[in-house]
Amino acid sequence: MFFKHLRVLLCIIFGASAALAESPVLAFAPRVEAVVVIVEPESEPAPAPAQVPTAADMRRYAAIVQAAARAQGVEGDLVHAIIWAESSYNPDAVSSAGAAGLMQLMPETARLYGVRNVFDPEENIRAGVKILKRLLVQFDGDLELALAAYNAGPNAVIRAGNRIPPHAQTEAYVPRVLDYYRRLQARKA
Repeated sequence: MFFKHLRVLLCIIFGASAALAESPVLAFAPRVEAVVVIVEPESEPAPAPAQVPTAADMRRYAAIVQAAARAQGVEGDLVHAIIWAESSYNPDAVSSAGAAGLMQLMPETARLYGVRNVFDPEENIRAGVKILKRLLVQFDGDLELALAAYNAGPNAVIRAGNRIPPHAQTEAYVPRVLDYYRRLQARKA
């Protein structure tokens, strides 16, 4: 649809009557002084809410999460909330963007953090928690910004003026992880 409209606009701009003859939208090319076309990047639709993890799902990775969280000084429930939101505890999960594993690491990021097998739960979680810790430090402990950066990248948060970037996926991701985090904390109360 976008390209059809773009073709029509270009035909108008350049007065290409031959191309317009094929278009059922316009029958003539009016004189146009200036045309401004604003193209906003299409964002991925927000993913469906993840299923509630079973106690078995959480127990399966609890020791790895606790060790990685303790090593980085990050709360284990927060790590569990990210895993829940990112992969629903599926260690073989792969996103359409190529992020993989429990904490959905991008291939280049995984390499930077020394991950040899992104589908290995221990390597994936250890690297994901290191990334989370780095983001928490970078954004002065602001949990919402760190989560937004985990999802969209730190540069997107910086470009947005140290706010949650205006991407549908990220705008849905941050409150979802925070909700999961609160729910996990409530289980202990």
